[in-house]
Amino acid sequence: MARPVAVGVDGSEESLAAVAWAAREAVTRDAALRVVHALEWRTSNLQFSPGVSAQREWAEGRIETVRQELAEAHPGLRVDVDGVSELPAKALIEAGRESQLLALGSRGLGGFEGWLLGSVSLAVIAHATVPVVLVRAGVKPPVRGGEGPVVVGVGRVGSYGPLLDFAFRAAAARQVVLRVVHARQQELTDGSEGEEKPGGGVLVGRLAPWRQQGPGVEVDEWLTTGPAAQRLVEAARDAELLVVGRRVHRPALGAHIGPVTHAAVHHVRCPVAVVPHS
Repeated sequence: MARPVAVGVDGSEESLAAVAWAAREAVTRDAALRVVHALEWRTSNLQFSPGVSAQREWAEGRIETVRQELAEAHPGLRVDVDGVSELPAKALIEAGRESQLLALGSRGLGGFEGWLLGSVSLAVIAHATVPVVLVRAGVKPPVRGGEGPVVVGVGRVGSYGPLLDFAFRAAAARQVVLRVVHARQQELTDGSEGEEKPGGGVLVGRLAPWRQQGPGVEVDEWLTTGPAAQRLVEAARDAELLVVGRRVHRPALGAHIGPVTHAAVHHVRCPVAVVPHS
C-alpha cells in the first residue's frame, strides 16, 4: 500500500488550507491522508488566552470539523487523525519519515504562524527526509488543467533527480506546463541579461531522461541571468506550485536551507515544495 500524505494541523487557517491541499494530493496519489496534531502547545501562542486545555479543545474541535468536511468532499479518502505528545518539530519530522510528503500551513510573506514559529518551521524543512510543501491560507487545492505552471529551479551543480521527479509528476497530475528555471550570473551569449531564453545545453542534457520517461508533459525551459533567488521568485508569480531543493549534506545542527529556498518559502505566494536532494 502506498505511504500516506501527511499534514500538520494546529487549527489555524493556514494549517486548514494545508489540509485541503494535502487531501486533494492524496486523492491524486491514491494514498491515505494522515492529519498530525501535536498536543504540546506553546503558551506564547497569541491566538489563545484561556490556557492550554482550552487551546487543545479549540484545535481538536476544528480538526474534527475538517474530518467531516473531508468525508463529504472526498468520500473514498481514508483520513487518519493522530494526536501526538511530542514537540511539534519532532512530531512532524517523524511523521514525514512514514509518508510520501508532508504539508504544512504557512502564514504568508515573512514567516509562519501557529506551531510553525520561526525555528520550528525551519527545523522541519531542514531535517525532513521527504518533500515538505508549504501552503498559504486561501490557496486552492491542486486541480487538473490549472491555469498556472509547475515551476522548478535547478542549479549548475548537484543531483537534481528528486526535484525533477517531483516536478514532472506534479505537472503530469495537474496537466499543466512544467517551467524549468536555471539562473546564472554571467550574461547570455547575445548580451540580453535578465531575459528568459530557451534552455541551452545546461538544461537539455539534464532534462533528457525525464522527457523520455514522462512524455506528454510540456516543458518550458528558462535559462536566465541574475540572482537565482530573485529570478525564481519572478518565474513563480503565476505558478500553481514551486519546487525547490534542499541539500541533505548540511550539518546535523541548525536549520540551514540555502538562500534560494529561503527566499522561495518567504516570498512566493503559491504552495512551495522543498525537496531534499544530494
